[in-house]
Amino acid sequence: MKLQYRLLFCFLILFSACSKDNIKSVLPADNISIQASSGTDTLVTAMPVLKDSVIVVGLKAKLSGGASTGEHWVTFAVDTTKIDDYNSAYGNGTLLPSNAYLFYKPTCHIVAGSDMSDSVQINIIQESKLDGYIDYVVPIVIQSIDGNVQDIAKEQVFYVVFKAGKPTFIRKTKWTIAGVSSIYSSFVATNILDNNTATYWVSNITQSMPQWIAINFNQEISFSAVTYNLPANLHYPTYGGYSTSIKIETSMDGTNWTDNGTFAGDISNNMQTLNTGEVTAKYLRFTSLSCVPYVSAYNAIFISEIGLVP
Repeated sequence: MKLQYRLLFCFLILFSACSKDNIKSVLPADNISIQASSGTDTLVTAMPVLKDSVIVVGLKAKLSGGASTGEHWVTFAVDTTKIDDYNSAYGNGTLLPSNAYLFYKPTCHIVAGSDMSDSVQINIIQESKLDGYIDYVVPIVIQSIDGNVQDIAKEQVFYVVFKAGKPTFIRKTKWTIAGVSSIYSSFVATNILDNNTATYWVSNITQSMPQWIAINFNQEISFSAVTYNLPANLHYPTYGGYSTSIKIETSMDGTNWTDNGTFAGDISNNMQTLNTGEVTAKYLRFTSLSCVPYVSAYNAIFISEIGLVP
C-alpha cells in the first residue's frame, strides 16, 4: 500500500510539472505592436513601374514591457477598410490592388526571451500594370495572437506606402472632362478619354476658332508631352477639320493656367506629339487656335483621343 501511495505521489508531481510546462504564457493584445521606425505608422517605399520585379517588404511584431516568457505566433493581415483613415491623416492614397501583392509570409514568431519577432513578408508583383505617379497604400493590422483574434491589437494600423514612379505610358483611369468650349451633336467631349479612336469630340460647326477642351486628371501627373489623335474617317487631310495651331496650358487648381507652348499642326499617321518638356499638373487645357475648315465650310475640329507621354 505504501508503495502505491509513493507511486501516486510521484505521478502527481510529474503531472504537475508537465502541466506547468504546457501552460502557454498569455500575451496581452495591447502589449504588442507592428514595429515602426521613429514612432511613425508608415513605411514608404519607391516602386518603379516600368517593368515587373519582385519587391519584398518585411515587418516585425514588437513586444513592449520586456522579453517574452514564452513563444508566441502573431499573424498580420491587410485591412482595406482603413484606407479612409490613411487619407484623413495623410492625403491622397490609393489601395494597392489585391492582384499586385502577395502576403507570402503573414505569420511571425516571437521566441521566449525576445521582445521582437522574425519578419512577415509581403511581395509586390505586376508593377507594370499599375498607374504611375500614384501613392499606393497597403493598410496592415495584427489579425491574431496565438490564433486568437484580438480587437485591441487590430486597432493599430501600419501603412505600407508604395510611391509609383514613371510609367511606360500614362493611363486615363481617373481622368474627367473639366470643361469644353462647345460640342456638335452627339460628338461629346468624353469621347477623347475612352481609349477608342473610333469615337471623337467635334466642336460646334457654327462657331469659330479658338475651341478648347480641358481635362481634370484628379491627381498630380508628371509628363513630357501631349498626344492627340484624329479619327480615321476624316481621311487626313482630305476633309479638313484638324488644327493648324495648338496651345497647351496646365494648372494645379483648374483656375490659374500656365502656358506650356503653342505648336504648329503636324499630323502623321492620324496623330501628333506636342513636346511640352517636363510638366507636373492636375489639369490640362488643349486649345485649337486655328484649323483647316471641315469640308472647306465649317470651322470645327475633330479629335478622337488626347493622351500624355511620361
